[in-house]
Amino acid sequence: MTNIRLYFPKIILTFLLIFLLTGTELSLLIQHNALTYKAFETVTVQQNLDEKAYTALESYFQSRSNSTGIPADVYLDAVTQEDMKQGILSSISKAFAYLQHDDESYAVTMDFTELEKSVTEFFNQYAEENHYQKDEIFNQKVQSSIQEAEEKILYTADTFKFGTIAEHGWLAKIRSFLDIFRKIMTGLYICTGVVLILLILCCKNKFSELFYWLGLTGIISGLLISSPCLYLLKTDYFSAFVVKDIQIYAAVTGYLNYITHLISTAFIITGLAGIVFLLLFSVMQKITNQKQTTAE
Repeated sequence: MTNIRLYFPKIILTFLLIFLLTGTELSLLIQHNALTYKAFETVTVQQNLDEKAYTALESYFQSRSNSTGIPADVYLDAVTQEDMKQGILSSISKAFAYLQHDDESYAVTMDFTELEKSVTEFFNQYAEENHYQKDEIFNQKVQSSIQEAEEKILYTADTFKFGTIAEHGWLAKIRSFLDIFRKIMTGLYICTGVVLILLILCCKNKFSELFYWLGLTGIISGLLISSPCLYLLKTDYFSAFVVKDIQIYAAVTGYLNYITHLISTAFIITGLAGIVFLLLFSVMQKITNQKQTTAE
């Protein structure tokens, strides 16, 4: 760092590299770790969303039985916790199929054969026991009960609310944004590469200095992102969110904690890499000084 003429360009390039590296790393984490089917599947398993969704469904049908006269078991015997899990995973896979242009619309369905059979049998039995005529009104009541139950089950299984997002047109906007986001990522890669090459050229006469500047880049970038992430995790910040449905609350807070932990871990590693670069710079400086002393 003896050439003052190159000192300031190195500072500027390092400053740029810090933000470019941060942006590149964040975009990679979002693209390949956060916005993936695997991430949402992991949260589903970690948070036991199928169990929470089924519990919410039990509570709903039990409370509804008082007003409709239809026992909760009519529905719950036909829909299992495993069915709810498959419904949750289906809602996730359909959303990502749409976001990745594999499907042109978002639509989730579940196998309601057993449910339709169970509800129909209940109404038929009720009609026979009470000598109720099976007319058009009767058939409409059966279909209405089935449709209402199916809609509630699909709503409960949509723990990450992709259905609501799609209904408001936001999923289409996210898909358009992701197309632009990929182009931004390409730009970030190119800019990061160009700045890194320029920094290498500035350090060509004293290559050990490159480790110094890379070390500073890694440490500052790591602290810049990992510090607020660790604060959020330490204070359990997301638990303060208020969401009425337990399965949606678990899905939202679980996902936010998941990506926060993911990002903090990645940038802690970046900071540690920066420390390693500084140690390498220190070692190389000592070796160079020893060689100069020996030569004298």
